[in-house]
Amino acid sequence: MPRFKAFEVLALLLSVAATGCSSGIDARKHASMRSESAQHIAGASSTEFAIGRSAVLFTGTDEVDHLHLAKREVQGVFRLRGQVCRTVGGCAAVPIDARGYWLTAAHCTRSGAVLIVVPPNGHEERAVAARVVWQDTAPGHDLALLQAPLPEGVTPAEVASGVRMSAGVLCVGSGIGSDRFSAGRVVGVGGSTDGSLIWLEHDAPLSAGDSGGPAFYQDGLLAGINFEAGTSFSGKTARATAIQPNMRSIQLLIDEDWNHKKCADPDAVIEAVKAITDRQ
Repeated sequence: MPRFKAFEVLALLLSVAATGCSSGIDARKHASMRSESAQHIAGASSTEFAIGRSAVLFTGTDEVDHLHLAKREVQGVFRLRGQVCRTVGGCAAVPIDARGYWLTAAHCTRSGAVLIVVPPNGHEERAVAARVVWQDTAPGHDLALLQAPLPEGVTPAEVASGVRMSAGVLCVGSGIGSDRFSAGRVVGVGGSTDGSLIWLEHDAPLSAGDSGGPAFYQDGLLAGINFEAGTSFSGKTARATAIQPNMRSIQLLIDEDWNHKKCADPDAVIEAVKAITDRQ
């Protein structure tokens, strides 16, 4: 496959060029994960826990089975299954329903086709096409609901009922541009005056590619979906914002979409239910 040789050169050049930018965030992420509390979550290692409750999300990618080329706006080069691939965007997503529903940041779903890549049972990556069910585009809301089958070994996350000030959080990103994992503590809380939007601020270092990824409390419950990263006013301390999903509203959206799917494609629903039953 000669065309990959050219990509390998490009990937190497980009890797060298990006080293100065990525090494700083990687160092901060590594430092944040050094504490014992960041190494384990819900009785498992942070890596094991996160792999089963998150996924990498690609946008604007070519075909599900051919992730090697993107048709337009190529912004990054990465490796998947040993091949050099290109995509116009990378984010993360978290499963929240066994029927195949995921949450991510809405801005991660606006560049074309969406693919979710998960490593079933910690083995080779598998890509599945995702359908955008709903996007909340109101200012500051930045949340989207996706539908894609949950492969074996992926567990839906459970959402915490409230924001826990000063609690430790484990954040998981895409791994594109910097390491996937970082840890920190909740340092603020806010939201809309009518209570329809709740967000939390934490100090885990994040970077591009971490949008849409989960922030987990140390008991394994989902604290929120990361959608914005930055620093404090001094510029010396990481600050990131995560939306706490309103699961009552999200569940209504899931049930409505699932019921519509049952009418439109009953065979697909039967297969999905069978897959859920087999995992139990």
